Amino acid sequence: MSKISVIGGGSFGTVIANIIALNGHDVQFWMRSDEQVDQVNEYHENAQYLPGYGLSEKVVATENMESAVTASSVIFVAVPSSSFREVVRQVVKFAPAGAIYVSTTKGIESGTFQFMSQILSKEAPHSKIGVLSGPNLAKEIANQHLTATVIASNFEEVRETV
Repeated sequence: MSKISVIGGGSFGTVIANIIALNGHDVQFWMRSDEQVDQVNEYHENAQYLPGYGLSEKVVATENMESAVTASSVIFVAVPSSSFREVVRQVVKFAPAGAIYVSTTKGIESGTFQFMSQILSKEAPHSKIGVLSGPNLAKEIANQHLTATVIASNFEEVRETV
């Protein structure tokens, strides 16, 4: 299975990382806090944002951006809109040229009024970009409540089955 990265250790990033891991992928989970990294790796739980929600052992937390995104085929960005561009610039430094980026961040950038997908397109201009959005909440997903999710992209990925 391919390596997938989730950038952002809040509730939505946590749920996305776990869903990906439960589908058989190794997940590099980037978080700012070394205390959160240690907790996720030792207890398989992000107690700050989703207490009691168990994480797969395939979710490996790190605060090192280079190790988080190097060799990843898909990178989910789940950080607040206020720090989105700054974090994406760090990601792009280390991400493979062919990586696919998926924004899970709602809102617009203050000052530029750009959507997160527009920021991704500008900061990673040769990459495929997607957006994953609700209506949903991380706690609803974690509790396996009925919810809806939309994913959109201007790119069509065609894969042959063996």
